Amino acid sequence: MTDATRRAFDAVAETYDADFTDSHIGRLQRGQLRRIYDRLFAPGMRLLDLGCGTGEDALAFAADGCEVEGVDVSPAMVELARRRAADAGLEERAAFLALPLERLDELPERGFQGAYSSFSPLSCVRELAPVARALADRMEPDAPLALCLMSRWCLWETVLYPFTARLHEAAGRELGGWVRASAASHEVALYYHGVREVKRAFAPWFRLEGAQGLGVFTPPTYLEPWARRRQRLLGGLAWLDERLAALPLVRSLAEHRVMVLRRTPD
Repeated sequence: MTDATRRAFDAVAETYDADFTDSHIGRLQRGQLRRIYDRLFAPGMRLLDLGCGTGEDALAFAADGCEVEGVDVSPAMVELARRRAADAGLEERAAFLALPLERLDELPERGFQGAYSSFSPLSCVRELAPVARALADRMEPDAPLALCLMSRWCLWETVLYPFTARLHEAAGRELGGWVRASAASHEVALYYHGVREVKRAFAPWFRLEGAQGLGVFTPPTYLEPWARRRQRLLGGLAWLDERLAALPLVRSLAEHRVMVLRRTPD
């Protein structure tokens, strides 16, 4: 991640929850992701949140009795997460640190029983292998790791790009390269890591156990104004995601792909 990435997420920190987390689409997608997490993580576990943002997931896990350490490139996001933890009385179970994921090897804590990364912070990281090595040093053997990454193909955006003057993003995404996206007037580099690339970067420390699509039929959050007027349709699309997004051909068309890995024995 670059300084531009940090500045971009600092700039959107105050409005991030209103624009994404608390939107209709955001709640649906996070609910789908949380159901995946609930199959991997149990109350009382010690978890690492990679790209914690404003702390939404970390605080939910802390409320369930987990001990969570969250790291994020954005000091503004981290400050909001700390404030939310204090307001909820969860400071003892949820700690947050401003740290780019490329510098995860500077995190002093060890012995995590699980880790996760929600809604693609690792898509802002060009080289995944150093992150994988740092994670391996900080996770217990057999600990689960869930990575939510931007997919190379997205059904909604493939259809919409020709009508939104964003053909360069479609080409970069679908060719498996990278694009420059805008966030609060700042440019952010996004990398579309494929399944094989992730599997290769995380071997030999982790083995891939499975993958699932997130947001195949449910639209991207920038379509919130459209979706807000079509609540019944949105519910039906989310219903399809719940039942079909794990199928191989279907999950390849999702906005995000959730990959589940497992720390191999030392």
